[in-house]
This record gives sequence, C-alpha cells and structure tokens, in this order.
Amino acid sequence: MRKFQGIPISPGVAIAEAFRRESETGPPPARRIEPEEVHGELERLAGAVEGAREELDAMAFGSGLAEAVRSIAASHREFLSDPTLLGEVERSVREDRWAANYAVALVFGRWIEKFKALEDEFFRQRYVDLLDLERRVRRHLRGTRQVRTPTPERPAVLIGRELTPSEAADLDRRSVVGFATEMGGSTSHTAIIAKSLGIPAVCGLGRLVDTIPAGTILIVDGEAGLLVVEPDESTLQHYRDRKKLLDRRFRILRRMAEIPAETLDGWPVGVHANIEFPFEVEQAVRNGADGIGLFRTEFLYAEHHAVPEEEEHYAAYREALDRLHGRPLVVRTFDFGADKFAREIDMVPEANPNLGCRSIRYSFAHPEVFRVQLRAILRASADGRVSLMFPMISSVSEIRRARRILEQVTEELRQDGVSLGAELPVGAMVEIPSASVAANLLAREVEFFSIGTNDLTQYTLAVDRSNERVASLFRPSNPAILWLLQHIATEADRAGIQVSICGEMGSERAYTLLLLGLGIRHFSVAPAAVPLVKRVIRVVTRRKAAEITARALELATPEEVDAYLEEQADKLLPDV
Repeated sequence: MRKFQGIPISPGVAIAEAFRRESETGPPPARRIEPEEVHGELERLAGAVEGAREELDAMAFGSGLAEAVRSIAASHREFLSDPTLLGEVERSVREDRWAANYAVALVFGRWIEKFKALEDEFFRQRYVDLLDLERRVRRHLRGTRQVRTPTPERPAVLIGRELTPSEAADLDRRSVVGFATEMGGSTSHTAIIAKSLGIPAVCGLGRLVDTIPAGTILIVDGEAGLLVVEPDESTLQHYRDRKKLLDRRFRILRRMAEIPAETLDGWPVGVHANIEFPFEVEQAVRNGADGIGLFRTEFLYAEHHAVPEEEEHYAAYREALDRLHGRPLVVRTFDFGADKFAREIDMVPEANPNLGCRSIRYSFAHPEVFRVQLRAILRASADGRVSLMFPMISSVSEIRRARRILEQVTEELRQDGVSLGAELPVGAMVEIPSASVAANLLAREVEFFSIGTNDLTQYTLAVDRSNERVASLFRPSNPAILWLLQHIATEADRAGIQVSICGEMGSERAYTLLLLGLGIRHFSVAPAAVPLVKRVIRVVTRRKAAEITARALELATPEEVDAYLEEQADKLLPDV
C-alpha cells in the first residue's frame, strides 16, 4: 500500500480501478516545409482552429453541465480569437516555415510557460486551458478522434499528468468515479468542473502515473487530498465505511436547503454564497443560500483575457441577478495584484505584490478602469438588490476617496438619464490589521463590513499561506485573530451596521460556532458549504454559542482553541 498527498479539489471518496488516458502531449516532430507548402499549411491550421471552435460550441450547448461548461468554453473561444496568439502561430508557419502541428506546439508551449511563471495561483492555472486548446487544435490537424473514457459497466479512477477542463467536462459520472493528477491547482477550471460533477478529485500529487499500472485499485480521498494505491483490506474497509458516512452526511445536509438558518432559540442568521462566475448562483440557490455575499469580479478578467468593457461587466451582474430571483447580490470591485494578468492590464511586476499596488490601490491608480466597473454596478442596481464592496481598505481616507469617485460616476449617469437603483449600500472588506484596529472609525463611513479572514490572518500573522515552510502557522484560531474578530464585531454592532464573514473560516463547523458566539449573523461561504453552515446554526442557541466563544477567548494558543472548538462541535454535531 502506498499513499500520495496532494491538493484536494473536489470532496468525496472514490474506490475503483485505475484508468490511464493515453497522452496527447508528446511533442510533434520539428518539420520544416517548402515555400510552396505554406499556403496549404495555413489552410490546414485555419481548418483545425475552426474545428476546435465548433467543438467548443458543442460543449457549451450540448453538455449536461451547460451552465458551468458554457463559461469555460467561452473562455477557451476567447483564447482562440486572440490575434496575438494565433498571429504567432501563423507567423511561425509563414515566416519560419514550420509545419502547422509543430508551430502550434511551439507557440502554445511558450504561452503555457508564461502562465506557469505567474505567481498568482488562480491565473497560473490558466495554463491548463491553453494545454487543452493545444491538444484540441493538434488533434484536428492530425484528423484523430477524442480518446474515450471508461464505461459504466467498468467504472474507474482516471489518473494522468493533468486533466484539461474540456476533458473533465466530457467525463461520464457513471464511468469515471474520481480522478487524480500529477499537476493542477484548487482554483483551476478543471477543479470547478469536478465540483460541478460531484467527482472526488485530487491534484498536485507529483510524479506517480508511471508507477501505477492500469487496473490497480485506488482510493481517492477528495477531502483530505489523498490518493491510496493498492490499499490493504483494513484501509479499504475504512474508506468503504467513510463513503457510507459521507453519503449519509450529504443526505442530511441536502435537507438544509429548504430550511431557514436560525438558532434553536429563533435567532435568524443569513447564509450567503461566494461566487466567481454567474452560473454558480444556481448551485448556491439549490443549496439554500439567501443570496450572494461576495461576487469576486476579477474572475471576469480571466474569462475575457483583457479588461472587460462596461457592457461585459453589466451583463455578468445582470445574469447573476436574474438567477437570484430577488435575492441580494454583493459585488466586490476587482481585487487585482501585480501578479494577476499583468500583461493584459498593463501592470508593472512587483517584488511583493501582496503589499503592493493591489485591490483598491490599483483602482485609484487606474481610475478609467475603476469607473467603468462602477458604472456597470450602478446600472445593475436598477435591476435588483445590489450592494457594492471595496476590498483591502486600510483607512478612512481610502473609503472616502472611493465613495467620492462613486458619487461622481453616479452623477454622470443621472445626467445621462440612466436608470439607477433607489440606493446602493456600500461596504468595506475588513482584511488588513489597520482596518480592524480602526473599525470604530471605519464603521461610520459604510453601511456594512465583510471580514476577509484569509487575508486578515495572513497579514496579522505575517504568514504566506502558500509557502509550505510556514503554512502551518496560518491559524485563524490564533488568539490575536480572535481578538480582532471580536473587536470588529463589537464596533459594527455599536455603529448599527451589518458585519459578515466571507473567508474560509466561516465554512468550518467549529469556527462557525465561534463566530456565532461573537454575534456574527451573516456568513458568506462557498456554495457547497452553505448546507453545513446552516446545519451548525440550527443545533445551538445564541447563549450556548456565546458561552463556547467566551471560553475560547480565554485560551492562550491556537492548538488549545482548535482542540476545544472541535470537542464542542463533536458534541453538537456528531452526524457531520
């Protein structure tokens, strides 16, 4: 028995034989063509690109995951319409006289390496989309068909170096019960598809494919990010039992979708969802979300590979509102850093982008881009319940400056006769220690707070959570973080404004108890986590939660806090 630790990207347990997809990534021969062959190669290339586009159209409209796949297919079509990318391939054929197949591999390979070099995890994972397109175009050049997956009669766990988004979308849930890859990340399009399909998946396992023969029994633990190869009988039985438990937990949590989130003593709590794409609203609503508490709009830039125009912004917000059917939508203005699509938005690389010209600072430095987004948000406010949130606010001066720009844009739209909503509540992300400490001052300037626990923890503890050497120090249960959370909640309550949690901390059952005890009445979590949060809320009274939190605040170390909170969670929630 062997175990490989990777990155969890889709929860659940899968137990089946290994299936290895034949690789299509081998480099083609570096073949030069004669001058008289150039025109024919360019025609073959154009035909292959058109064939790839037609396949993407079929994906968008023919898939059972139409909503999820449509956005990804549109993103891929953007790549295939990029004149810079295609122009490089064509020049490689016309001027360097490379055969089309090799030209595609050469140019796409250069772009893939550029994306892999990006520091930001989400944008770095876009290289997989380029790899997907390279395979698709080269396959059309070769005139071969797509490789088929296992059958329902013999389901399998798919293993490979990586899995592209379209390959993931083509998986038959009855045939492929899980997958594990050597590469990839939790923010990739492949991860989004895996979660939409409900397929347990692990990525980032390192080199392993060559060591696993087809037919080997595998266990994929998508929650722990673990792949077990040739499990012994006791491990196999353990995971069979765990799978039954997870299936039972899923049935319990699914019932939460139709039940209001309120404590045992009738204290109502709002549970909202965080999204990156409008189609995710559907899953959030199915899981019982009261609305969208965080729309991360920078992901629109990933879809378009350039700064979206006002109409593209507006269309995305309007689509989300249409899917919400009257539920509220909180739009966060873009949270860019110097490591996020620097080429497309003309940013200068920085040595430490986390402390550089990111988020609201970038908005101030590029008012023309900022104002376009604000115009679209204001227009969308006429179509539904929209709130606006500014990220990475560090002072009262920043929030006042942002609001002045918002007022100017509002007046411009009114003068142009554009319909606007009656009101647009404005909030601040509290995710920097300076904003936390000065929460009493900041609360006078906004209508609501949203606490970003991920960045707040990172900045307060001076820990880069993506650095494996110090990641163990990233503990939201650190007493310093708990004190800041208590202070923020107290000052928001004193000012009479709403405060919500939108970081990962809010989706963990033990921390949900703690946050309830602090008086937090609004949570915004991943769509899949909504039922769990509602379940936690419904098993405790407000007084009991306050008692648990008071005790946690007396403890001196994050280890003590975590142990105590887990003990309390186990008592209250033995079934989850």
